[in-house]
Amino acid sequence: MNTSVREAVLDAGRALGIPEPVTEAFIRLLRPCVYLCPYDELPEELKKDARPAARARGLAHLPEHVRVPSYVPHVVTIDCAALPTGVLDIDFPADGHLVVLAEVTDCDEGFLIHLPAGTETVERRSQPESHEPFPLYAVPGTTKPDLRWPEIAEAADYAGDDAERARLVTKLIEEIGEIPGIRWRYDIQLGGCSRAWHNPVEDRGKVLFLSMPESPAFGDGCITLVSGTREQIAERRYDELEFDVEC
Repeated sequence: MNTSVREAVLDAGRALGIPEPVTEAFIRLLRPCVYLCPYDELPEELKKDARPAARARGLAHLPEHVRVPSYVPHVVTIDCAALPTGVLDIDFPADGHLVVLAEVTDCDEGFLIHLPAGTETVERRSQPESHEPFPLYAVPGTTKPDLRWPEIAEAADYAGDDAERARLVTKLIEEIGEIPGIRWRYDIQLGGCSRAWHNPVEDRGKVLFLSMPESPAFGDGCITLVSGTREQIAERRYDELEFDVEC
């Protein structure tokens, strides 16, 4: 947990007069993530020594023997060794490259291919017209689930049937969502809580591996969520992960 985020949530709870154990219960539900964003969106303190962590768009680079449907475009290739270490709470590859190919509009078909460091590759030319590639940079973040205080034992015990306490807890949830380190970003997201309006992956016993907006440039519209069990992710059984589109 990012220390500054934790302190910001605790400060919000103190300002509302909410007991710290209640605020701590909300903090325990927050999950870390890593965002991949263009250079212009980087926080100023990260720009000086920024190193690209991914390449969006352009042609995919894959081993000659790897075959994927020609109509599924390259979305992003992640340089796993360039990601900040010790941030994610899922088992993301620590080295090599993760190639993501997906139709991120209204189709839930996609492919995740991990290439160990040193893998020889060639450009995959038989694909839809490709846009110019551009670099993405890693930003550690914190995400929150859809918080409902009656479902959180400490908050429910504190609020009880007291309308004023219920209002304060509701206000705390609103303020958590506005903390800069937690506020949702429209970038490619690795790990963390899923941003799903209709069918959160967590409700199906899955965890988010990554999510991608319709355009990594980034645009409005659909979000593709890639999820699986912690076991599938840890064992790199990426062919078993599910691609879901939320619009």
